[in-house]
Amino acid sequence: MATHELHGIIAPTVLPMDENGCLARKSLERHLTGLIEAGIHGLWINGTTGEFHALDHHERALAVAVAAEVADGRVPVIAHVGDAATAVTVRHARAAMAAGADEVAVIAPYFAGYGKEELRDHYRAVAAAVGVPVLAYHMPQLTRSALTVDCVVELTREGVLCGIKDSAGDMSWLRQLLRRGARQGVEVRCFAGGSSLTDVSLFAGVAGATTSLANVTPRLLVDLYESARAGNWQHARSLQEMLEDLLDFMREARREPTLASLVATFKFVLAALGRIDEAHAAEPLARLDDEERGRLAATVVPMVRELEEAARTRKGAWT
Repeated sequence: MATHELHGIIAPTVLPMDENGCLARKSLERHLTGLIEAGIHGLWINGTTGEFHALDHHERALAVAVAAEVADGRVPVIAHVGDAATAVTVRHARAAMAAGADEVAVIAPYFAGYGKEELRDHYRAVAAAVGVPVLAYHMPQLTRSALTVDCVVELTREGVLCGIKDSAGDMSWLRQLLRRGARQGVEVRCFAGGSSLTDVSLFAGVAGATTSLANVTPRLLVDLYESARAGNWQHARSLQEMLEDLLDFMREARREPTLASLVATFKFVLAALGRIDEAHAAEPLARLDDEERGRLAATVVPMVRELEEAARTRKGAWT
């Protein structure tokens, strides 16, 4: 799938780990195979849900290599390569492309704060190093700097960016980006990262979604996307409401509904469903206690089974 055709549900994949925090290859292979068989349109590797911050250079490249091998050209592999400095990001980007990635995505450099020109130069340097446009990963809540709407449009016009994953959860910002690009004749291919905004973002005109819920409910999200593409917004909204119920159960099951505990939740659910072997995460990621695991097993796990089975029976019936 060429960059200009990238669309649909791009799964920002959980990274199965062993008790030492190292990549569990067999589990990853099984998880990715299941996602592809469920109909997702692409794999997003080494994202926030994939705990990229806990991986060294070799582990990041290995995760990409495993994904490329499993995908085998069936769906594109997008490797997130962002880091705190340009030179390190470039090394990750080159390693990801060498490992078989089809595209690379880049979050704004974090820890230190940067100005507009520094951010522009950062993205220009990464794109030049890999020889292809890159996807911007917009998640300002995790960085001290963020690309503005004007920067995204400008870099897209230059051929530095080929799209953007917007995980800020700000629909006003996303709408401004879509409108500004359209007015200037620049196609900005956007992907919605906010799990609760999938249906409304598709209605606004994004090319697809990169919600972390795709790890546990890939078939339902593909159903939602296909319904939206067919203009069946009532059905798309009903599916989104099901996802909201699932998110509510996930929040209620955890003592502290943080991003870190959400990753641990996904891993527990996937292990309980038999999609991965173990629910280990990289320390100091939040660990679930017995009470939290009990609540998830009693509510979320059976709900995921029910949602995915219902989506399976609906497949091919989009109107």
